[in-house]
Amino acid sequence: MATRTVTVTYVSPVSAFKVASILAVLGFIVWMIAATLVFLVLEAAGVVDSVNSLIGGVGGSQTVDLPLMLSAAALLGLVGVVFASVMAPLTAVIYNAVADLVGGLGIRMSNRVK
Repeated sequence: MATRTVTVTYVSPVSAFKVASILAVLGFIVWMIAATLVFLVLEAAGVVDSVNSLIGGVGGSQTVDLPLMLSAAALLGLVGVVFASVMAPLTAVIYNAVADLVGGLGIRMSNRVK
């Protein structure tokens, strides 16, 4: 069992952007599926009708329905995608600056055959 220590001293901001963007888009898809399922469960439980009657009781005319909920979830999800895509290269640049000061991140790797 041989072990080897590797030090990560540089992370490419372009690579960080690509990986973060792909993961953020996948997270957005999962977010939209989860939001749809939550809405359908709440609608089946009667919560959506209760909220709509409460809004109508206080003089509102806007009703909560699936398109409204999906558009709100999509807006929040897209904000998250943009945030993750912007923060990943910035984080890589900060990591590179800190790695220059302290020497990077040490990782011990081993060759274990099962």
